[in-house]
Amino acid sequence: MARDPPPKSAVPPPLTATRPTPPVVGEVEHLLAEGKVAEALVLGYLSAEADVRHAFGLPYSRFTTHREFLRLHLRPDMGFVAVLLPRLYALYEPVRYGRDHGAAPALVRDLVRAIYDEGPIFNLYRDPHYARRFTRAAELAQAGAGPGSSSPPKASGASR
Repeated sequence: MARDPPPKSAVPPPLTATRPTPPVVGEVEHLLAEGKVAEALVLGYLSAEADVRHAFGLPYSRFTTHREFLRLHLRPDMGFVAVLLPRLYALYEPVRYGRDHGAAPALVRDLVRAIYDEGPIFNLYRDPHYARRFTRAAELAQAGAGPGSSSPPKASGASR
């Protein structure tokens, strides 16, 4: 017996070949297109570290430096994140201390994309509520401070 085809509303939409891009990646690419490599590194690294912490349930302490975080918490079972995040940090560190980074924009873009293509990190952004927290990472990057930073964020608004 032949079955009737399902109604059009019951047919799922076709799968697309592209995956949605996490907002962090888009913003980093936007900054790189404007020639703001240092800002892209700050945003890319601080966001990636925060997302790695969240994706793998790692603790946050304001008394832990970025280097200590990388040394103490990255494990081989985290996949390529354990290799890529230290590489991104090596580019970020000179910018953090006000030195010339000398990083090629394509390398920064490729590292950030690769980190956010890793399953646990990418899956964070499938949750729309988590994706909204990206605005906080952008604020930290613009202020030049973030977790483990030794300097307070730049003040905005009226002075006292």
